[in-house]
Amino acid sequence: MPGNSLKCLPAYRAAEALEERLGDPFDSRTPFSLAAAASLDEREEFPEAFVSQLQEFGYLDRMVPRDLGGAFGSFEEACALQRAVARRDLTTAIALGQTFLGSVPIWLAGTADQKERQAALLLSGGLAALALTEEAHGADVLQSEVRAEPDAGGIRLWGTKWLINNGTRAQALTVFAREGDLSGLSGFSLFVVDKSLIAAGALVPLSKKRTLGIRGADISGVALHGALIPAAARIGAAGAGADLLLQSLQLTRVGCCSFSLGAADTALRLALDFSLSRQLYGASVSEIPHARDALAGAFIDLLVADCVATAAARAVHAAPEQLSLFSSVAKVFVPTQVETILRALSAVLGARYYLREGIAGGAFQKIVRDAAVVPLFDGSVPVNLDSIGTQLLRLSPRHAASPADREAALAGMFRLDQELPDLDPGRLALLNAGRDDVTQGLSDTLARMDALPAFPLKVELVALFGATLDQQSRAGRELAELALGDRKTVKRSAELFALAHRHCTLFAAASCAELWLRSANLLGDYVAHGAWLALALDRLLAPLLPSRAPRRNPHLDGAFTELVQRQVNARAFSITPLQLAR
Repeated sequence: MPGNSLKCLPAYRAAEALEERLGDPFDSRTPFSLAAAASLDEREEFPEAFVSQLQEFGYLDRMVPRDLGGAFGSFEEACALQRAVARRDLTTAIALGQTFLGSVPIWLAGTADQKERQAALLLSGGLAALALTEEAHGADVLQSEVRAEPDAGGIRLWGTKWLINNGTRAQALTVFAREGDLSGLSGFSLFVVDKSLIAAGALVPLSKKRTLGIRGADISGVALHGALIPAAARIGAAGAGADLLLQSLQLTRVGCCSFSLGAADTALRLALDFSLSRQLYGASVSEIPHARDALAGAFIDLLVADCVATAAARAVHAAPEQLSLFSSVAKVFVPTQVETILRALSAVLGARYYLREGIAGGAFQKIVRDAAVVPLFDGSVPVNLDSIGTQLLRLSPRHAASPADREAALAGMFRLDQELPDLDPGRLALLNAGRDDVTQGLSDTLARMDALPAFPLKVELVALFGATLDQQSRAGRELAELALGDRKTVKRSAELFALAHRHCTLFAAASCAELWLRSANLLGDYVAHGAWLALALDRLLAPLLPSRAPRRNPHLDGAFTELVQRQVNARAFSITPLQLAR
């Protein structure tokens, strides 16, 4: 398929502007450099200067909806901006991402006054946070003990929230608390707490916790000793807190992918630079076949992860009814894929990956430590696999969308030049109602691929995607058989978790193919040619076909050439064209 010259898509123009503003992170003379971030991390200091620089750029404005005076409209754009920050410093990116996490419930269900107050806070550069977890219960948030009790002057909050990013620095907290005597999902509400309005001693900051990664982050908490808040501080209806939380996490799980993608982009650049300059056995490391293939494979794996993240980000607008499934798939696949990438790159760097000095001030080992926390955010991998498995049990042909509805959703997700509608919170659902337009349409995707005019890679791509469809059919049969068992036993079974993992892989394969079929002409000659897709499908299928004899994929050579060209030209290691700071 022919390509064209690289042009920045509208959703990525703000990220290019931010890149230019922040400068090259590999240049230690720039204020937002990798070396500066590593130095702050060594001292476990919060990146005040980095945050201030982003506040001056208006970064927080882009977390505030347009109708409230901000610039947030496109989730795809927001993710691209977050990725630009994450490739420089995950501590900074995560601190600002936490501000969005603490604000989302208000954007979705807050009153006009709550929205205006939160918007004013962010537009003035203030930070926010979600106060969700507690030390005794961790991810089991339905066991939370922080409670909200009625009082003549409003509502009093009692208990302790633990491991809150921005816990001390945030001016506003969104607190998840038990209200009333109801159990289960109906027993909780969300409250916005303006710290400046709380009486002295009623809200006490907890000390900062020392962490393996993001060492400078304000990971702390708060103790609530009858903190009095107005009755109007409740977000949404009483007892609706759990549902609102789950809807909010659908958005922020997608946003978490940007943390991982930005970190992986920088890690790959560091490893590639090292491989091109480091001499071993009379040649550069990049001339060692295994190292060269590892770098090319990491590049393709990063493109695959980006396809998944892009699909999920656009689904926020194009298919919000299915976001409960898509967001969990993205949250499982992208951070774990990046962990695999970092392990491969660590082998290329050898001992230097472990050093806290040297290359970019020891930035690589910082990335490894920092990126390890992302899988824990907004529902850990097991939590999201549980959500995926629950929804897979409901998938059925009778729930599948009509051809017209499926086509509308897929076009919105994968035609990158198609303008998307604004986010409609009313379309978000707690479950996907048995519908997954991406994987339920695999046979249609294969048919469109097979109907393309002849081109050099057509036979190979059709065969690879046909094997992907075979794996989906096999998974469907196994799922149907599993669903015949006791629902309670099945829901926590290892078999269902394995099927959920496989579903993430099939979703990734379908996302790559759909993006190529619908948007290749927007993404440059290398993506349009299709060799990357053949390599991506081959790598995704490998774990699903353990009996297949190992072999070297010849497309790795072209991938390595493209990788080096992007490095030289300061182009992002992404599926979409993006010029980085030179």
